[in-house]
Amino acid sequence: MQLVANQQLVKNRVRLGLGFHVTALVVFALGLVLSTQIDATRELPWESWVAILAGLGLYSLGQTQLRRWGPRNRQEEQLGQAIRSLDDRYKLYAFLSSSLPDYILVSPAGVHVLIVRQESGQVSCVRDRWSKPSGSRLLSFFGPTLGNPSADAARQLQKLRDLLAQRGMQDLPTSSLVVFTNPKVQLRIEGCSSTVTRIKELKDVLRRMAGKGQNVALSSARIHEIQTVLDERMRAAHSWR
Repeated sequence: MQLVANQQLVKNRVRLGLGFHVTALVVFALGLVLSTQIDATRELPWESWVAILAGLGLYSLGQTQLRRWGPRNRQEEQLGQAIRSLDDRYKLYAFLSSSLPDYILVSPAGVHVLIVRQESGQVSCVRDRWSKPSGSRLLSFFGPTLGNPSADAARQLQKLRDLLAQRGMQDLPTSSLVVFTNPKVQLRIEGCSSTVTRIKELKDVLRRMAGKGQNVALSSARIHEIQTVLDERMRAAHSWR
């Protein structure tokens, strides 16, 4: 198994997120200073309210960046570790672009989008309707949320297909996998459009999808052709987008 990642894009996006946070703190401080300049019996001036709202907006932008690019949320190393024993026909691409899926895997079964979730506890998908016992709203504001992995998978899979179509590879088999990385997750899956698995079972799932002998969807030559295209895309990747 091979793993390549656009590390410069990740670093720059983390810096951007931290920059939004620092700017939010500065704006909050400005609002606090403005509020101390008035009589305590009077209402806050409109400038202070503007500073508070602007600070919240900047903080939210920072959280959006860090939830995707921050070291606690990136999973390329964990995914690579889980499938490290697979041969070089399997190649994982991480963060080709901010407009593409975060994790694209080339395998003998085709090209896959990996949708990663870090949820623990009971998680169910019944005919693409996802749910889990409700937790603290405060924690959901600061950490990753379950959302709708099926909808995310459909959107990201379309992006992957568009990318392949640009290189005349629209005939390639493509699919999406939802991977849960937390060992404490308990899954109930019924009629989900994407393959859903825990990370410790990912290797076996990929092997079953690949098949054996003449049932393998892609030849080694075809796999190498796909990897060459994505390698070129990685070399041409931007450091900001």
